[in-house]
Amino acid sequence: MQRKLTSRVYDSMRTLLWTAREEPLDAPYPLRRRLYWWRRGFMAESASVYDLPRNDPADYVNDYVRRHRCRKINPVPALFDHKLLLRSILLQHGFRQAETVAFIAGGAIQMFPFGSDRRWASAQELESYLLRDGGRFVIKPESATRGTGVASIEVDDGQLVRRRGGKSAPFVVPMRGSPKLIERSLCQGALWSALNPTSANSIRVLTMWTSGEPAPFVAAAVQRIGVEATAPTDNWSAGGICAPVDLGTGRLGRGRMHPRKGRAAQPYYTHHPETGAPIEGSVLPCWEAVKETVLRACERVPLIRYAGWDVMVDDTDTPVIIEANNNSDVNLLQVHGGLLRRPEVRRFYERYGVL
Repeated sequence: MQRKLTSRVYDSMRTLLWTAREEPLDAPYPLRRRLYWWRRGFMAESASVYDLPRNDPADYVNDYVRRHRCRKINPVPALFDHKLLLRSILLQHGFRQAETVAFIAGGAIQMFPFGSDRRWASAQELESYLLRDGGRFVIKPESATRGTGVASIEVDDGQLVRRRGGKSAPFVVPMRGSPKLIERSLCQGALWSALNPTSANSIRVLTMWTSGEPAPFVAAAVQRIGVEATAPTDNWSAGGICAPVDLGTGRLGRGRMHPRKGRAAQPYYTHHPETGAPIEGSVLPCWEAVKETVLRACERVPLIRYAGWDVMVDDTDTPVIIEANNNSDVNLLQVHGGLLRRPEVRRFYERYGVL
């Protein structure tokens, strides 16, 4: 009994200390409130996002569990850590991908790394190609998450321009620093272009596959929608909008912004605040195809038990997997309700020792 009590106290202290370290330094919450939620594994900011304790905390995956335990569910995190690796596997299995125009690493450039015409090129040759093509491209770190370092590349008055949010600057191929990808922007389907034509508007689909069960299942999904400040990305943590997707019908609920990253005065969005496009009640075209695509990817890509897939639907109604996340953020999912309300989700987490 004493050993169990000691272990419980140790776990509680570790949870409190870890959560305290993760809480944003500028979070405007009294210390007493922070301590209360830290002991329960929630950052005070998350408790605010989830409207706790008005909603039952037992229905929610807390911050400590997600960051400390969920990352160990998949045995090979490298599948998710590097976009080129996952992209090569998906292409091998026939999944459509955005065209990779260039891979930049170690001071070298390989153009069209997945094409039959792949070749080494200089920075000048790459810039000349982008200018001649005249299309819209995206540059992104090969291994970063949450939209960090992502920008669009466009041609403006005969010059290459790098755009992020409302800021623009001349584009110069970055030959130093971490590896980067340049890919061709997808032309989105009509519904998504209407929501916001200047940003990616991807669907985050969380899948789980419990050991011993015959197939994976979709646990939750949200439609992410960019705003002017996040373009060309749609990241919720940067101020974008997310709306829950009904798993049976593909119908969207009301959009939400992060209460500290978006427009705090307006907690819910039935329409996009900038484009005016309807959000609540809109039905995602090809929703069944989106679900089929991610579930098939789970089965084809080895050792994926748990993944947050980012999917865009192009103008031919084809779902395109942009990337997948090993330890998907759950705040943009749980802002619409706790994941643990579903028995099969709770069973999955219990099976892998998360709860």
